[in-house]
Amino acid sequence: MKIKPELPLLDGEFPVDNAPSVQLRNGGLCIPQHYLRYHHSRQSVEKIILDIDYNDRYLIFVCEDDTGIYIQIGIIGFDNYRTHKSQQPLKVVYGRKWRVEPQLPTSEIIQTTFLALKKAREHEVREVFRLTCDYGFTTPFNNHHDLPLISQNSDLVRPRKDEAGVNYFERHLKNIRYDRAELYLKNVELLANGKWLINIEIIAGPKGQLPEIRDMDISFLMSTLNINELYYRLMDEFLSLSDRHVDENFLYKGFARFSRNNSITAIAELSSLLRQRSLHEEHHAFASAFETAIYETDKSRVPKLGEGPLSEKIRVNLARFGQLEGILPG
Repeated sequence: MKIKPELPLLDGEFPVDNAPSVQLRNGGLCIPQHYLRYHHSRQSVEKIILDIDYNDRYLIFVCEDDTGIYIQIGIIGFDNYRTHKSQQPLKVVYGRKWRVEPQLPTSEIIQTTFLALKKAREHEVREVFRLTCDYGFTTPFNNHHDLPLISQNSDLVRPRKDEAGVNYFERHLKNIRYDRAELYLKNVELLANGKWLINIEIIAGPKGQLPEIRDMDISFLMSTLNINELYYRLMDEFLSLSDRHVDENFLYKGFARFSRNNSITAIAELSSLLRQRSLHEEHHAFASAFETAIYETDKSRVPKLGEGPLSEKIRVNLARFGQLEGILPG
């Protein structure tokens, strides 16, 4: 272990006073990220985002307003609520804003972007699941349903009849389009444990935008051959495929950090090396500065309680747990 505060750092990163460096297995030296302080600006966050690649259809914006810096995803694509024949030229839509505090570690900014892309894609996945009903097609899994209205009329969304069986599956699959793809039941098998193995073929449409479903099969287990459960299991599979696509194709400086091609054992060994307590316990001057830095970071994240029913509800809930460590909300 050596003291090398002059090691190259990214914009917005500063070592805690007397921070030790660690020698990696390949001979390289680094200062572990938890020994750094952070003060990011819009410019430093933009530099981080410039090193991220995923897919040209997904735009990653770094913006700033009165509340601070935020990341926002834009998606270029077709209108999910128009039919194939009535499509206009491609359009761009925008997702929610993801706040980035100045003291957020660089890795967490990268992971925030990763999560923002996943959630933007999930929003898209839910909108391209189309189900034909009496009044045309609808998107029952989308996030735009009137939740207060539904909660006051929950009887309207309870299953009205329990349709089950292979014949029902085939009929209902004909009413589904997913990203303009058609679904066909290939096989249903009853397993020894009483569960059903379902195999469905996906035939992609010419205007489909999701590369992970191009001409493939999906398989999953069901406890009963229930139509309502089939819809949910299909959505589970489509969300999983979408998440895996981001996992494998999200790159930071050309490296697919979340790919399953990375060794979990090797990641665990690296983490163990970087988080040895002896690194700061052996240097008393650094240990004091390190503890202070941790406290200041934690304090900056503590929410403030005001007056009113919600704050009182939180206070009552906290009191149920007795004496708590950490910094309590003020």
